[in-house]
Amino acid sequence: MISMKEIGRICGVAESTVSKALRGHAGIKLATRERIQEVARQYGYQPNAMVECMQTGKSRSIGIACNNFQCQFSGAIMDGIHQALHEYGYDSYVISWDRLVKDGVDLLSRFSRRRVDGLLLLPMGEPPTPSHIAQLHSFHNPVVLIDQVWGSCDFDYVGTDNRAAMAALVGELFERGYRKIGAVLFSRVSSGEERRAGFLDAMFSRSLPVDGRFLCEVTNSRYGNYEQIRNLLKMPDRPEALVCFNDYLANDALNVAYDLGIRVPEELAITGFGNLPLCEKLRPQLTTADQQAETIGRTAARLLLERITGGETGPRREIRLPAQPVLRGSTGSRTVSLLHKPETAGERKNILRASC
Repeated sequence: MISMKEIGRICGVAESTVSKALRGHAGIKLATRERIQEVARQYGYQPNAMVECMQTGKSRSIGIACNNFQCQFSGAIMDGIHQALHEYGYDSYVISWDRLVKDGVDLLSRFSRRRVDGLLLLPMGEPPTPSHIAQLHSFHNPVVLIDQVWGSCDFDYVGTDNRAAMAALVGELFERGYRKIGAVLFSRVSSGEERRAGFLDAMFSRSLPVDGRFLCEVTNSRYGNYEQIRNLLKMPDRPEALVCFNDYLANDALNVAYDLGIRVPEELAITGFGNLPLCEKLRPQLTTADQQAETIGRTAARLLLERITGGETGPRREIRLPAQPVLRGSTGSRTVSLLHKPETAGERKNILRASC
């Protein structure tokens, strides 16, 4: 690969002139700058990132702390992040937050050694400890949280209007005639607290009873919840509809219903939250709330990059994107479901007798 020194020799100028021309520095004649840039393009010159970092104090890279790389929600967020990074000409350095926390690794040192210009923090399996938060405060570059916050936080945040979206889902169920509505909740994270509050908002505003037996609080948002949901749906007086913290839990609920012989949506309506690709692959297809995960990632990355480049200099920002209900086959009309409930053998005989 050609160096700035070799470009200078071809163009008959000093290496320092080449450096200034390639960085758009003032004081270089237009003809000289264009000649240097043309030679650089012709020979495929690539700047030395380490040298550029020392010269400008910017690495043109950001750090991303992720958790579950197999999660469709996190994957869509990452797609959006890298769309924005491509627009700005930035690279990324990704770590597995939970794995490093478990191993007792100094997380911020990983990012600091690579001189990243800012941090994006995706949802974590284990919320950061006070010492981790103190480390983040000691990081002198911008930090943006995605999807979850931790108490009274000073960092920028981009996520979902969870409370309103969950209330809208319950409202859709109410409009379809459902009254006995339960929930599968994951309240140990901020997004879960907000969705729980949205569920209660919608129930109370419609004077619907909230039965504590119908509230299933799980300890993991993706795995190991089958038995808890099964215990809820095995109750003789079970809910008519079930709203779930996310699409993965709704998938578990669909599996439990299938195994128990409960027909969806004829005997039980189920909703998720997220609108992950799996929603359209389930049978019946899953009603959910569209979190616009890719847009969340793109918005968070752009906010971070605007902080880095000086385009955003104001106080802490909190951006909550709306999540609209997406109605699919897992929620029918309660009235229609009752009218079209398949007849028992005795009922069929009565119908035949009456038609003779």
